[in-house]
Amino acid sequence: MADADDVRAKWDVEPLRGLWEKAREVLESPEQPSTFRLELPDEETQTAVGELLGRPMLGYGTRIKVSTLDERVRGAGLGVGLAEVLEILHGRPVSSTSSVPSTSSVADEPRAAVRAALAEHSLGDAPWADEWARWLHQYGRVPEDEIDVVVRRAAAVLAELALDRSPVAWTSRADLAARAGDAHGLDSGTTLSRVVLRAAALAHDVAAPGNERERRALWERCGVAPDGVSATVLCWSLPLAGTDDWSRSVLQRTAARLPAHLTHLDLQAAPAQLVEPGTTITVCENPRVLEAALREDIGHPLVCLSGQPTTVGLELLRRLSDDGATLRYHGDFDWPGVRVAGALRAQLGVEPWRMTAADYRRALDEAARDRIDLPSLIGAPVETPWDPALADLMATSGRAVEEETLLPSLLADLRR
Repeated sequence: MADADDVRAKWDVEPLRGLWEKAREVLESPEQPSTFRLELPDEETQTAVGELLGRPMLGYGTRIKVSTLDERVRGAGLGVGLAEVLEILHGRPVSSTSSVPSTSSVADEPRAAVRAALAEHSLGDAPWADEWARWLHQYGRVPEDEIDVVVRRAAAVLAELALDRSPVAWTSRADLAARAGDAHGLDSGTTLSRVVLRAAALAHDVAAPGNERERRALWERCGVAPDGVSATVLCWSLPLAGTDDWSRSVLQRTAARLPAHLTHLDLQAAPAQLVEPGTTITVCENPRVLEAALREDIGHPLVCLSGQPTTVGLELLRRLSDDGATLRYHGDFDWPGVRVAGALRAQLGVEPWRMTAADYRRALDEAARDRIDLPSLIGAPVETPWDPALADLMATSGRAVEEETLLPSLLADLRR
């Protein structure tokens, strides 16, 4: 066994103390959950936890499997497991008599009904399946005489969700529920909704939603629109090809120098073809860019995602891409901004626009010249495969450049 001083030197550091405290809490819990949620409040914590677990931490929280943490600790070459590390760091043994869960089993054997239902939809080997089955039988609060029906319906719903990727299309929650046998079965508060969202949270490695805002966000993360009217995507000067009433109504807003806020229902009512092939459309992150283009009467087509793409925004971009439009994206020079750029490029062929290392360097120089204070970059670095030098330069400078800061140069490009 390793010397206690070696363990303290390696792991008794401030960024990891929250991890060790949470791990002890879980090991000493009567329920013995196999995973736990850990908050990552700052970049130091993200980096330290990521190095320990061997994967990058891309947000301000993550879900950790206890057996994985124990495995990583044992693989560090100090000859100790998780329980021994906690005893050394905290000066007292773990009080629970249960051992750390092994990587080959979970606390409870999943029921055959759960396995069979998931297997019917090719989900039986999903990495979250065993944990979901264990949760379902221990904490799911599903009556014994209803479990078979609930599991079959849940598996059918889960098979239609984006659980291992970002969504590139959307489906209505009501339509999804109807296909599972009950148009209101996925309304908030229903048993089916609760068990499906629990599986979705495990699949996306996020905490189970605790309020309506979090539930809505998780549905959208899976490619499901909770309704067809509340989510919108902001557009300006779309050169629609149709002569139907819907197309004319959008074109009339442009003629009146007004933007259009399109909903899912709008896209359902739209003609099959929106624009002519080869039409160039710019996608921006900040509504200020679109507003400025509108006010200066710049007629170049713009779609604004207003931050992270919603399902309606992704659906519009998919429709435009299918029409043969040329799409280009600009966003903030921060890690979320370049992450969106990379995802849109990979999923829809949207090319980054003015988002190279040279553009970033120019923005830094102009900010220094104009004495603009740039915010610090927050979060774990993200690769920029369209220009690998961009990620390296951003990580080196440690500064974010918001899209609004670059407004004059962006508008100049749009005018051309």
